[in-house]
Amino acid sequence: MRKFQQAFAAAALSLVAAAAVAQQDRSDPHFQAGYREGAKLDDPADRKSTDALTRIKKRGRMVVCADPNIYPYSDKGDPPGFDIEIMREIAKRSGWRFETYWIDTGTRGGLGRALRQSILQGSCDIFLGLAVGGTDEEMAEKKMTYTHPYIGLGYVLVVQGQAAGAKTLDDLKQKNVKVAVSMSTPMDDYLFTQEVPRDLFLGNRRIVDSLEAGKSDAAMVWLTTLAEVARDRAANLEVKFSVAEGFVPLPGLRWNGAFGLMERDKELKKHLDEMIDTLIKEGRIKAIVESYGIPYYAPFS
Repeated sequence: MRKFQQAFAAAALSLVAAAAVAQQDRSDPHFQAGYREGAKLDDPADRKSTDALTRIKKRGRMVVCADPNIYPYSDKGDPPGFDIEIMREIAKRSGWRFETYWIDTGTRGGLGRALRQSILQGSCDIFLGLAVGGTDEEMAEKKMTYTHPYIGLGYVLVVQGQAAGAKTLDDLKQKNVKVAVSMSTPMDDYLFTQEVPRDLFLGNRRIVDSLEAGKSDAAMVWLTTLAEVARDRAANLEVKFSVAEGFVPLPGLRWNGAFGLMERDKELKKHLDEMIDTLIKEGRIKAIVESYGIPYYAPFS
C-alpha cells in the first residue's frame, strides 16, 4: 500500500509533467508584475561552479518554476496560489525581485520531464509543488533535494446534516453514516479496511457536488479541494459543510509539502530553510494558506 500512497501523492501534489512554454506577451499585466515564461538564467558555467544563492544575489532576483493551473498551489490568476505567495514573501524579505517560470504539468512525461525542461536546464532556481515522500526517487535521480517542509497535506473529514458534530471516522461508523470518498485511492482503501460505510465517487469534485446537493453528509476529501469550495462561496453559492472539529489528517494518509532545488545549491537551501522556519514560527505561512479557505496544518513529523 505504501507504494500506492507514494504514487498517489506524486500525482496529487507534484508537478507531474512538462511542456514547452510559449513566450509571454510583454503587454500582459502578469508579465509586468514579474511573471516570466521561457526565461533562461545565468551562464551554464556559472550554474556548475557557483551556488544559486550567489547567482540570485548577483542578478537581484529569484526565479521559481511553477504550474499556472494548479490552484491553490500556483495559478496565473488572482490570487496566485499559496506557493507563489510564500516564495514572494521570501524574495521580499531577502531584498530580491521575484519572477515565475511557468511550466505546464498537465502533459505526458511525468515529473522527470518537468524537471528536465525547467530547473535542470537552468530556467529557475527553485521548483514548487512537491510532496516529500511522493517524489523522492525522481529527486534523487536528478540530484535534487527538498527544502524544509512548510505545510502538512492530506485527506480531511468534512461533515454536515446528520453527520454534523462528528469528529472522527469512528463517530460516523457508529452512526452508520456513509462517507463519500474518491474511489481507488489510499483513502478508499483505508475506509474499506476499517469497515467504515462508504459511498464511492470519481474524483473530489463530484464528492463536493454531492455535498452541495445534500446527497452526502460526510466525506473524506483532499485538503486543497476545499480551496475551490471557498471560491464557490465567494461566488455566493451556499455551502453548509465544514471540516470536522479538531480533525487532523491520519498517519499514512498525509504528506508534507516542500520546494525543490539542486543538491549542489547548499547555501540557497540553508537560506530557504531558515526563511521557511521563520515564516512558520511567525504564523505567516499559516495566514497565507488559510486565506485560501483551508485549514493550515504544520508539517507532520
